[in-house]
Formats: sequence, C-alpha cells, structure tokens
Amino acid sequence: MIEADLQNLAEAALESSYDSVLITDSNLSHPEIVYVNPAFCEMTGWSRDEVIGRTPAILQGEETDRQVTDRLRRALEAGRNFEGRTINYRKDGRPFHIEWRTSPVRNDKGEVTHYLAIQRDVTAQVRLMRRLRQQAESDGLTELLNHKAGESELNAAIIGARQQEKPLSVALLDIDHFKAVNDEHGHAMGDLVIERIGHLVNQHLNRQDIGVRWGGEEFLLILLETDLDAASRAAEAFRKLIADTRFHDEINVTGSFGVAQCRPGEDGAALFKRADDALYRAKQKGRNRVCVSES
Repeated sequence: MIEADLQNLAEAALESSYDSVLITDSNLSHPEIVYVNPAFCEMTGWSRDEVIGRTPAILQGEETDRQVTDRLRRALEAGRNFEGRTINYRKDGRPFHIEWRTSPVRNDKGEVTHYLAIQRDVTAQVRLMRRLRQQAESDGLTELLNHKAGESELNAAIIGARQQEKPLSVALLDIDHFKAVNDEHGHAMGDLVIERIGHLVNQHLNRQDIGVRWGGEEFLLILLETDLDAASRAAEAFRKLIADTRFHDEINVTGSFGVAQCRPGEDGAALFKRADDALYRAKQKGRNRVCVSES
C-alpha cells in the first residue's frame, strides 16, 4: 500500500512540476518519448499525443548546438548524468533557449531502462544577460563598441587575421575642430554630431567590420580582410560622407583619418600607434584628409 502511494505521489509530482519533464526509452540510436508532463507541452507547443513515440530530435533545429547534443550522447552512452544548454524549437518553429539535465533511470539490476530529462526555458535570462553585456560593451551615445570592448575586439581580430593569413587594417577618425562645435553651439549639439557620426559608421560600415567609439571625438574602424589600399579607399569614402552630411541647420563638420595595415607579429597597441601617427599627419596637413602609415 505504501509503495502504491509513493508511486501515485511520484506521478502527481511529475504532472504538477514547474519544470518540463521528458522520459524516453533506453534506445540511444533512436530514443522514443514515453512520457511528457504538462509543463513540457506548455513550453514546446506539442501535445502529449503528438510526441509520444517520437524522438526528442523534433525539438532540434538549425541553431541547436550539435557539440552539446554530441556530448549528451557520449555521457548517456557512458551511463553518466548530463547537464547542458542549447537552443530548441517549439512546434510553431520559434526558437528558445533551454537548460536541462538528463539522467539514466535504472532497474533493480542496475540496467538502464529509460532516460529522464528535466528542462527549463531560460530564454528570458539569456536575453537579459545579452542586454547587460551589450550595455557594458557599447557606447551609450553612438551604440558602437566602447573603448574597452573595442580594444578586445582589435586584439582578437589581429589574432584571427594572423591565423587565417588575411590582411587587417584600421582607420582612426578624429572630428576636426570639435572643440569649436562645443564652444559655439553647446555640448548638446556636440553630442548630436558624435551620435550622427556613430550612426553613419553603423549604416555604412561593412557587416564584417567593427566600429568603435574610441573616446571623445575619436572613432576606430577595424577593417577585416582589408589591405592598406582598400582601407584607404574606405576611409576616403567615410571622409566624403561626413563632409557632405548636414548635422543641424548650418553645422557641417569634417574628419581626418589615419590608416594602417597590421604587420606580422604586431599587436593592437603598435597598430593603433601607427594609425594615430598617420592621423596626426593628416591634421598637420590641413585636416579633412586621409593619411596612411608611412612605416
């Protein structure tokens, strides 16, 4: 009687669990679902009748991390528990982030008869962490990367270019006579100019490239798979774009650019210094121009 009561209690607990519960048989080559609870149905959009007898692969899709599912398979083959996180898909095709734990269920002889997966939708948490990370890495005025994040991206891009044996260049932009804009029109107008230039970078930079508000009125463009000539042309296109843009009423500004291509063995600090030296020459030669690194 006590055993029957415990079994009934276990079934009631599964049915009322906040977390999604899925149980399959022990056939790892083609595991069939033998039980899902109401939380699973609510999370996935599949009814119980629709999934019983089918494989959990119906929840997987293009963005499901195959490395995670491969690790799951290896753990279960070894009779171990598994914890993981990936992207699954609802019945209507919408993706969601899932965190789950799968455990072997054994009989009195110690033989695995089923696998129990307890799952939780963590999409909201993932989105929150993503927003917090973006806020920490982005410049609030321009929505470009901030200096700290840009420095990390530059160093990572240099490593990637070296490994792939592809060129990488940077273009350093400084807004000409920016102090005069602040002095004559106020800091709010200065912020508007910086914001608009940030938007121009966002709109016109190639998808693979990276825009950074380096600080103050300086912007760094990290140009992937781009040699010095192509980087110089890109900087010239941006120079013309800025010069042709009316920011507010009668306000127009120009930009000076320093361009440098990464050398073998060069780090981010050294590459930036050469771009900064080229920018200094552009300023010395009258501003509103592009100068490339001479060394």
